[in-house]
Amino acid sequence: MASDFPADYAVWHGLSPMTDFFRDGDPGLFLVSGSGNHVTDAAGRRYLDARSSMWNLTLGHSCEPVKEAMRRQLDTLPSGTVMRYEHPPVVAVEYAARLAALMPAPLRHVRFGNTGSQMTESAAMLSRFHRRMTGAPERRYVVAVHNGYHGTGPLATALTGEPILHEWSAPVDDYVRHVTAPTVPEILALVDGIGVDRVTAVMVEPVLGSAIGAVSLPFLESLIAECRARDVHVIVDEVTTGAGRTGTMTVSERLPEAPDMVVLGKGLSAGYFPLAALVVATPIFDALADPPLRLGFPNGSTTDGHPIGMAAGLAVLDVLTADGFLAGVRRTGRHLVELITGSLAGEPGVGPVVGEGMMLGLELVHDDGEPWSVAEVNRFRLTCRDHGLLTSYAPGFLPLMPPLTLSRAECAELVDRLRAALRAHKVER
Repeated sequence: MASDFPADYAVWHGLSPMTDFFRDGDPGLFLVSGSGNHVTDAAGRRYLDARSSMWNLTLGHSCEPVKEAMRRQLDTLPSGTVMRYEHPPVVAVEYAARLAALMPAPLRHVRFGNTGSQMTESAAMLSRFHRRMTGAPERRYVVAVHNGYHGTGPLATALTGEPILHEWSAPVDDYVRHVTAPTVPEILALVDGIGVDRVTAVMVEPVLGSAIGAVSLPFLESLIAECRARDVHVIVDEVTTGAGRTGTMTVSERLPEAPDMVVLGKGLSAGYFPLAALVVATPIFDALADPPLRLGFPNGSTTDGHPIGMAAGLAVLDVLTADGFLAGVRRTGRHLVELITGSLAGEPGVGPVVGEGMMLGLELVHDDGEPWSVAEVNRFRLTCRDHGLLTSYAPGFLPLMPPLTLSRAECAELVDRLRAALRAHKVER
């Protein structure tokens, strides 16, 4: 352990070996405070948080309505569960009704959880459970997309289309299959190859994995129609794109026909409390509300529907549904794209900005047109950090996922810090 880390440092975290963290890290980088859309580290350095913590801090650090709702709930009913018994917290009942009302019909039933990973697993398990309870137990295969991301966990890792995770987490679920290309013909070819009578669901994201790109509504629309004709459930993972990130409550609401399930997470509580949800269509709910076997869906955890998270969720919905808020997110997103495009035009390595709302990505390309590798983008991320801008990284992209509350002045600050980092990075390479 590096000498500048305390001998009793005990947190085992991150995705890299801890020796790398001790070698490259610095206790001065530990975050100690946040205000608005900025954070400050232990050394007193201030950063604009253009990654929203991990894409979930959608309303910044100073959303008083959310904080106040959580404080009130602590004084009223600080704990509760919807996992068992006949006493759901009333705040959970209220929040589920509000959330369901914002979803496209017939998505009208909500199961709560703590993380997106938990709820993608719940969605796949619910689809399989539905088949068993309705006389089709052989329908157990779930089709997902190569390079898609649905979290980590016993089933979530299998659903995630990252081969390295499968290799090092093996064995994974034998009844998950991935297509290489995220196209409707490829997906249907795999479904038909497995056999429609053996496939229960297809799980997709509106924007693939950790890459950033345009939402393809025609793709989702066609996929839902084709899968519905085959009685295959479509599960849309909107953990990242939902809760206002792309300028609407969900991408699914823009479709002419809703999917069978939608997974939400991250911004549901604006990052103030672990909260995720699985929203389920009425036909699936009805089939399981009075099943032939007296068995409810055996899935959940103690803190599902936790009153503090429910209170936070209600307050976030008040913000998101306030007159003009999401329209403002879309306008600010367009403004930020214009600002980046105009300010960084001609800078070496810079490609176009893609995405919408506050889910944007700056393409990074070499002179020969080859995208930057993940390692190269990560090194640039560190340069951005040294210039007071916190970002994430992805193959060929610098993701820009600032809070939905980003101001015009902060847009300019983001671009100024990004331009300075690009110019400094050129010198270093």
